Amino acid sequence: MTAALSTQWWKALAEELNSDARWLKNARWIEARFEFDFGDGIATLDVDNGRIVAVGEGAHPHGSTVYFTAPRDEWEAIASGEKDFYLAQSPEPIGRLRYTGDALLVLRNLVSMLVLTQAMARITRGEAQRPAPSPGPRPSGKETVGRYIMVDGVRTYYEEAGDGDKVIVCFHAASQDTLMYRHVLDGLSDEYRVIAVDAPGHAKSLPHPGGHFTSITQHAEFNEKFMEALGLVRPAIIGCSFAGNQVLELAARRPGAYAAIVSSEGADYTPTVSQMFLDVIEVDGHQVVEGWAESLTGDRTPQDRADEVLWQIRRNPPEVMCADLTGYGNFDQRDIMGNITDPVLLLRGDADWLVSQAQVEATRSRVPGSEIAVLAGTGHYPMSENPYEYNETVRTFLKKVGF
Repeated sequence: MTAALSTQWWKALAEELNSDARWLKNARWIEARFEFDFGDGIATLDVDNGRIVAVGEGAHPHGSTVYFTAPRDEWEAIASGEKDFYLAQSPEPIGRLRYTGDALLVLRNLVSMLVLTQAMARITRGEAQRPAPSPGPRPSGKETVGRYIMVDGVRTYYEEAGDGDKVIVCFHAASQDTLMYRHVLDGLSDEYRVIAVDAPGHAKSLPHPGGHFTSITQHAEFNEKFMEALGLVRPAIIGCSFAGNQVLELAARRPGAYAAIVSSEGADYTPTVSQMFLDVIEVDGHQVVEGWAESLTGDRTPQDRADEVLWQIRRNPPEVMCADLTGYGNFDQRDIMGNITDPVLLLRGDADWLVSQAQVEATRSRVPGSEIAVLAGTGHYPMSENPYEYNETVRTFLKKVGF
């Protein structure tokens, strides 16, 4: 191991990147000079078609293409593996890494930036010892069946498993679809009829005739019509991420309409997505969300489940990603949370930096009688990453509230 940020450390980083197949593949067309300012020193890396061809000490006399700036302790957090690029460049107080110069080059190469910070961690600490993986899924054996139904002019696809009067309806995260809930359909259908739906314009559901939804309220209104079309009476509802927000809005819109609400990685206020970020997604969405999803996955998630998360989030087109994240970034329903009367579980993975514990605690303070559950070593996609513990946490909550 090399002392973080020393001259030898930067040289070791160059060697590591030049032998890293993933870096060389993703950074293949980058020709740039990166300057790293860590408070009490500056280093530069010259990149020529992905290869590091020069390491410099101090600012380059001809300037650089991109300037990365952060306090030394922030760089040390990156070098220790505590933070990666996505986390470090988040808004304060979460992240304090900032970049100027050709910001578009950075945003168009976010996977490369993620790989860069992963390499920084490797040369400082070596290969980190990961904890034992979370347990695998435990299917009920019930068949999952796909169906279509017309809702508000949209040929809408949904899947269901199990039967009976106790119904759980699942709404997926941004840029995802029913596959996100395959382990929930498999795992909770022993006791419940479980339904998952593709939002309009996602996967097998056709787009809405009025265009892609750019607010969570539009999704909530549509899903009220979906549940009415199926004749569901007082179901439990589950959402994740932007749909974790949505189920809170649904509960506030119709107090008493739901047996229980499980908001996974959700909050009542999520001001997170800049216009520049959305514009880059419009032209390069799959690369952007791939790195995002990888960064948001917990360290107990085995590689096959982590790979599935990345595959799932890339299945929808960039315009759908952009519409979803516009709704997510503009979501603020703090004023109506006091309307909720049905039982609410706020469930998050402790490795999810996008939805912080502070945001969830703040949401709990505004939702009467709500409670929080946290899954260790789990990120932003808990039903995919850690399906067994997720399902049992949901099951325990539903039993507790008499459902």
